[in-house]
Amino acid sequence: MINKTLTAAKRFHFYQRERFPILLLALSLLPAVLSSGTIISVHPTIFQGVLALIASIAYLLHIRVIDEHRDFGHDNQHHKTRPIQNGSISKRELQYADIASIFILIVIAYIAGSWALIIMAIMLVYSYLAGKEFFIGEKIRLHFFIYNSVNLVQMLLMQLFVYAIFANPFPFTTLVWAHFIFTTVGTIAFEFIRKLKRPGDDGTGKDTYTWYIGFRNSLVIYSLLLLTNTALFFWITTLISPHIIYMLILSLILVLIAHFTIFVHWAKKTHLTDQLMQLSLLLLYGIYNIVIFLLLLK
Repeated sequence: MINKTLTAAKRFHFYQRERFPILLLALSLLPAVLSSGTIISVHPTIFQGVLALIASIAYLLHIRVIDEHRDFGHDNQHHKTRPIQNGSISKRELQYADIASIFILIVIAYIAGSWALIIMAIMLVYSYLAGKEFFIGEKIRLHFFIYNSVNLVQMLLMQLFVYAIFANPFPFTTLVWAHFIFTTVGTIAFEFIRKLKRPGDDGTGKDTYTWYIGFRNSLVIYSLLLLTNTALFFWITTLISPHIIYMLILSLILVLIAHFTIFVHWAKKTHLTDQLMQLSLLLLYGIYNIVIFLLLLK
């Protein structure tokens, strides 16, 4: 029994390195969790922040496992090197990880209160429906942008769940709405850049934005997402800080740096410039969230 557990743990460790890098996800999610806490609560606690971070990772793992099961046939055909396809881990072993993640979500929701429990229930029901492709199967897959949009709703529900961990109930103020839209656009940007591939790297699965709208058009849309996220950040800072000119300068510097990486990737189209562009998004979005957190920290 112990040997089987250790083997499963080793298999999951390999899997998460390839498909679900927990440490990188935690570092990426932390700034948004911090800003969410200060936006939604006057006195957020470290304990609430830890719960929100763990819950976010658990829910993302739950969604990842559902995706692996739903896309099994597609990945067998178009992504044969992925962990399940190459035998590094089984679907059953991932199912155990999913059960653990759901248990964690339920416990955290119970600790957080009634609003968190309600939102958590909605999250699990929606993820179940998404896993079943809303019972219309290939019909929804044929519409790539609609398919990605309805799955993106899961991220928005997760953001509401994070709010509920910090405040039960949480207020619907202009500042909260601005922050929710800000995190929504940030989430869309991360989802978009994840499926923005270099020419020739799209593969055969027809599951990237560049496959449908081309490399240059994808970069243009990604650029607009960055500009929108920056404008929303500036709007939030005008609501909470008198130092508007400094916030404007910071916004311009960060968005210009990010756009410089877009230009370099457009010109070079290498794996390194792709990674550089993704890193610039992590830094831009992370700094924006940290600044919001520091401005509201009391």
